[in-house]
Order: sequence, then structure tokens, then C-alpha cells
Amino acid sequence: MAIYHLSAKVISRAGGRSSVAAAAYRSGGRLHDARQDLAHDYSRKGGVVHAEILAPSSAPEWMRDRDQLWNAVEAVEKRKDAQLAREIEVALPRELDRGARLELLRGFVQQAFVDRGMIADIAVHEGKARDGQGQPHAHIMLTLRELTGEGFGKKARDWNAPDLLLGWREAWARDANAALERAGRSERIDHRSLPVQRDEAQQQANRARSAGRDDQAEDRERAVVALDREPQPKIGPAAHAMEKRGMPTERGDAFRAAQARNTERAELGGRQLELRLELMARGRAFVSAARAQLDQLWQRAESAMTRIRERIMGEAERPQARDGRGETEVRGRRDEIETRDGRDVTKGRDGLDDAARRAAVLGRHSAPREQAEHDVRRERVAPDDPDRNRRNAILGRHRETGQERHAAAVERNTARGGEGPDQGQQNDILGRGRDSAPERGQGRDRDRGRER
Repeated sequence: MAIYHLSAKVISRAGGRSSVAAAAYRSGGRLHDARQDLAHDYSRKGGVVHAEILAPSSAPEWMRDRDQLWNAVEAVEKRKDAQLAREIEVALPRELDRGARLELLRGFVQQAFVDRGMIADIAVHEGKARDGQGQPHAHIMLTLRELTGEGFGKKARDWNAPDLLLGWREAWARDANAALERAGRSERIDHRSLPVQRDEAQQQANRARSAGRDDQAEDRERAVVALDREPQPKIGPAAHAMEKRGMPTERGDAFRAAQARNTERAELGGRQLELRLELMARGRAFVSAARAQLDQLWQRAESAMTRIRERIMGEAERPQARDGRGETEVRGRRDEIETRDGRDVTKGRDGLDDAARRAAVLGRHSAPREQAEHDVRRERVAPDDPDRNRRNAILGRHRETGQERHAAAVERNTARGGEGPDQGQQNDILGRGRDSAPERGQGRDRDRGRER
């Protein structure tokens, strides 16, 4: 994974440091400090693969000599706490070969520093990282004063602006990513802080997920997990040397603690991501299966509706003659049924026509035949009560049928001298006999004599 690193610091005389000694150490050479009359020899230092000085075209030739350049810087600075040089340290992409890394470094230094009037003393180191792989990086020492003919002028204060440092950080990320792209590499670096990068990666993952690009969304979510870490503190050269000799340091302990927390956070985030992706995959499988079942049900419903529609259309397209013949057959069957039943359609359900029904309601005389028929129908509609028949048989009563009652009525009418059936019925209801009043009196006398 490509690592972004760009740090800037000032080499100051206040800390007892010397620009000549710093240049000798970074370049892996031997320089003599004229001000202190000290020799700084780092020619046996390993890991230095390249060192050179880049200067503006207007700079004199002697400024391209490392020994003369930094001794001149020491001579022009009079204050005991003077700022001598600015150092820029950058991590070179390990994904590039040595030639591509040097080309990238030269282009960045020329555009960012030399074109502004600075002199840059660059040194490329290749060490070994904690993961066992290569750790290529570069040290860039920059002058702080303007060039005036054959020497240095006043301090350039605008080179200390924070916005300028932010521009350098952004320019290094842009140039490094362009070099990685030219080399056909997919790795990229970012100069922004970890929280900003993590938020952007999360937004990209959400947009990719909404657009249905699941593979891209998964890649961005893994980037979110990788970016969810705290910055690791810098150990420094002195503490690093002590750590290499097996002497634990405070900075080393802080670095290892931060590294352990980041490892634990990465493992937890990875497990959570895998679980979330598994749940999403199961959800997609469930939805796909449910959609397939719904499609089958819908096809069945469409087939059923098609069959119903075809049946309805077939019945609607039958010939009209067939419909007329069907109506004739229905009418003939209804007449046949009525004829077979032997009932008159002009009469109601009770078998009476309108005139007979009105006479029966008003209590008028009806024909004996119709009265007998009415009694027969009443006996048919209201069948004999078994309990009543049994009670009449025990008491010796005889239940007359409708025909017998009609015959008795006719006989009573004849005996009364031709009274109408209505008058005879009224006399029967009121308890009147056929005898006259004197005859009824004589009958009572005979009854009294019989009692005496």
C-alpha cells in the first residue's frame, strides 16, 4: 500500500545544530564546518543511494558545491538562534522502481522549490520498514534567503506561509499519483487527514451502493475500515537508534501502543464489514427467490385470466339464431310443465279465481263444488293431527271430511224448506233448530213431565 508522508521542519542553531553537519549526514559524505572548525564524516553511513544539489539558473556555480554552500549559509547567519535551513522529508512510493522515484523527486523539487528561488540539497535513502519491506524516502534541505548575484540576500518570509506548506503537500500527492498511474499501478496516496479521507470514502461507498455498483462499494467500504485508525507518533532518529540497540524508549512505547490499538480496530472493523456483506448477500438471495416465486404466481394468474377471457369471448360470439332457438325450447318446456301439472295459470296458488276469492273474503255463498274443493285442499295442506285423531277415537267422535260436512249441510237446508246454505250455516252457528217456537215449548213440557 502506498504511504503518504511529507513533513517540514526548520534546522535551527538554537538547538546546537549545524547545517553543515546535517548536510553531511543526509548526503552520507564528509564535510568540514569552518565556523566551528569541525569535520563531519558520514561516508560510512549506509542506505544513501543518491545525493545532488538543484539550484536556480541564476545561482553561481559554487553554490552547487555542498561544502561551500552550507558553510556560506553558516557564515551569513549571525544570530545564535538563527534559522539555518528548512528540511522537507517525503516518503517515496515503494511501488515504483529507483529510476521512477528519482524522476518523481526531481520534478517535484524543481517545481515546488527551485522555481521559487530556493537551492535544494536532496538525498535519497532506502531503509527497511517495520514490516520488513523497503522504505524509500528523501531528505530535502532548502535555503531560507534570497539569491542576490554572488551571494545571499535577506530572508524570504513568504516562504514560511502555512498555505504554501499546504500547497506543497497537495502537489506531492498529485505528482506521486501521476507517477503511479504512469507505471500502471492502482495505488494512490492522499495528503488530507485520516478523518477527511474516511468521510469521503464512506460517501463514495454510499453513492456506489445506491447506483447498484456493489463491487466498487465493497472496495470503498474496505478503504473506510483501513482509514479508521489513529495517527502513529513519530519515534525520531535518536529513539530509533536506541530501539535498534535493544533499548526501549518512551516514544517507542507510545508508537507500539498506537500500533496495537490500530491493529485491534482494523480486525474488529474487518469482522463487522464481513458480517454486513454476508447479511446483504443473504438479503439479496432472499429477495431474488421471492421475486422468482412471485413471477411464477403471476404467470399462473395471467394464464387463468387468459382462459377466462377466451371462454367469455367464445360465449359472446355465439350465433343469434342459436339464442332464439334456446328461448323457444325454454318456452315450450314451460308450457309442457304447466300442462302436465293441470293447473290454470289464471288462478292463484290457492286454486281460486279473483271473483271467488272476493266472495270468500266478504263471506258470500260459494258453490258447493268449490267449497268441497277448498275443504279438500285445506285437509291436504293441514294434515290431521295424530293426537287429535287419537282423542276423537277415544271419545267416540267421528271426524267428518269436507265432503261429508257438505252433504250434511245440503240435507239440513232441504229439511228447513229450502233455506239457503248461508242461512242454515248462520242457524247452526247461533244454535237455532228447525222447529218453530210452539213446537219448542211443547218439547220442553214433555221434558218436564218425563222428569216428574
